[in-house]
Amino acid sequence: MSGSGTDPRWEPVAGRLPAGQFEIGKDGAGLLVVGFDGSGPSRNALAYAAGLARRDNAALLVAFVESLNSASLWFFAGSPIIPDSASDLAGELHDELRGAGVPWQFVSLRGDPARALETLADSHMADGIVVGRSRSPWRGSVAAHLARRSHRTVLIVP
Repeated sequence: MSGSGTDPRWEPVAGRLPAGQFEIGKDGAGLLVVGFDGSGPSRNALAYAAGLARRDNAALLVAFVESLNSASLWFFAGSPIIPDSASDLAGELHDELRGAGVPWQFVSLRGDPARALETLADSHMADGIVVGRSRSPWRGSVAAHLARRSHRTVLIVP
């Protein structure tokens, strides 16, 4: 997992609870993972998650997942070349979340989007995952995969 575009006001999970402790059943969310790829539905999901985080005094972990079987994967001399889409999105995130009043961090991952978001949420003990409604002709809906398989709350924003 690599990150860029980190808001300096926040370190992942810092200040939520003492190290190693996890609260179950608290009122509201403490950390939300948001899937963001720059599409309209992902922008809607980000806006919804930012509002929810502001109201719940929570943090956002915004994730871009580059699928290794996407059309953006190119090969040169047998080696994959993956454009740096994440760095482009980092600037957009700063603009989108400016003035939102929530701490956030951006991470870029590679792999299956649904599985990567679930793994990220597990590793950070997130309270929920927020994604936009979309459909890929190759993989199906990331939101539907998460809704069927996730062990935590999944919010699907149109």
